[in-house]
Amino acid sequence: MHNKITFLAMMILLCTIEKAQFKDNDTLLFAYGNASSNTMDYSPDNRAELNKEKEPLLLNLLQRSNLSGDWWGIRNNLSESGLDFEFVYKGEMFSNVYGGFNRATTTLDNTDIILSADLNKSIGLASTNLLIHFLGNSGGTPNKLVGTLQGISNIETIPSWKLYQLLLEKKFFSQHFSIALGLYDLNSEFDVRESSSLFINPSHGIGPDFSQSGLNGPSIFPTTSAAVRLKYEFENGNYFQTAILDGVPGDPENPNGTHILFNKEDGLLLTAEFGIVNSKDEQLNSKIAFGVWTYTSKFEKNDFNDFGENVISLEKNYGFYLTAEKLLAADFENPSKSLSAFLRIGYANKNINPVDFYFGAGFKLTSLFRGRDEDELGVALALSHNSLVFRNTVAMSEDMIIKSYEINLEATYSLKLTPWLKIQPDIQYIIDPSYCTQSGSAFIMGSRMELTF
Repeated sequence: MHNKITFLAMMILLCTIEKAQFKDNDTLLFAYGNASSNTMDYSPDNRAELNKEKEPLLLNLLQRSNLSGDWWGIRNNLSESGLDFEFVYKGEMFSNVYGGFNRATTTLDNTDIILSADLNKSIGLASTNLLIHFLGNSGGTPNKLVGTLQGISNIETIPSWKLYQLLLEKKFFSQHFSIALGLYDLNSEFDVRESSSLFINPSHGIGPDFSQSGLNGPSIFPTTSAAVRLKYEFENGNYFQTAILDGVPGDPENPNGTHILFNKEDGLLLTAEFGIVNSKDEQLNSKIAFGVWTYTSKFEKNDFNDFGENVISLEKNYGFYLTAEKLLAADFENPSKSLSAFLRIGYANKNINPVDFYFGAGFKLTSLFRGRDEDELGVALALSHNSLVFRNTVAMSEDMIIKSYEINLEATYSLKLTPWLKIQPDIQYIIDPSYCTQSGSAFIMGSRMELTF
């Protein structure tokens, strides 16, 4: 309830900060009150004239790219000088309707506040960009309703506000080679697929074989670390990128806020990816990428001797993944109408990681209905294999028998009502949720609302 009240208050505040300026093509709906309150003539003829004035105002509100508009021209002027602001709010509600731990409903939200700066335009630093990204999360945890290892929502985490990314990028050699330094989200460029970004389940972002590695995960949502990223993009669109990151992002003992800690024992995370990209007229036709990763520090390997006794040793942690996506069909008369597919296969050291193998695949259909050019429909499969070592460790420590495989089936539809408002119903069916031994399957339904201010 607190989240809903806060969100409503924010909406009212944003809608009242701009006054009616009819000469500007940037007036909020609340400007209607100004138009009518200053008019004392309520005759039928005059009311008709007022309605004619209101119609373009409403049309302007629905067609603008951001809900808060251009800020009396300030936003456009800042953009021309190299400064772009982005404020995105995502709110979700999920209900567990079958199986799992608890048949209940929970809500959660995510706020991204992003400043992107072209420092060449703003202060004359050629080929240099700055990214400042704040992240805020609150609400419940839908995964606790069903007990999966892969998760339910890619915005689920503990309530907190933090500086999420602070990244300086410099480009060389006619923009082909770039170096980025700072707080960095690994999944913003590594293990990324355009066609799988529609889905809400976390496994279709970065695979669980990679995301569940490390002492506090790699440098991804919700906790990032200091990093150096090098990338070279070839003329034909192919690329090679590598990154060196702190081996333990943030502070595992304190997940709230931003923590940048450098300890020798943490080691480093090293990752590299090579991608072959085929695109035409800025539309992706196909992409295939292969990535590898390893930690420089050693991890505890839980094993068992011939007597069934737990034996702990140290071992390197590593993994690799292969990902691909392709545009399968497109309508030449309506370029926005298309069908694309993706798949991902990943492996992680089975002696250390909870997930040692992952397979994901799905389809995305854009513009299913006439006149709905930006709507998207998607179906996807996410299959993770729980390593034997992980299952044995949990069985000994928590007296719980975890099944070998967890399978998530997701169907979702993104309805773009305006350029700044999306509604996305989502259903997920989970076969053998890893931590819920009392149920063989679970069915969860939900919806996401996304607002761009």
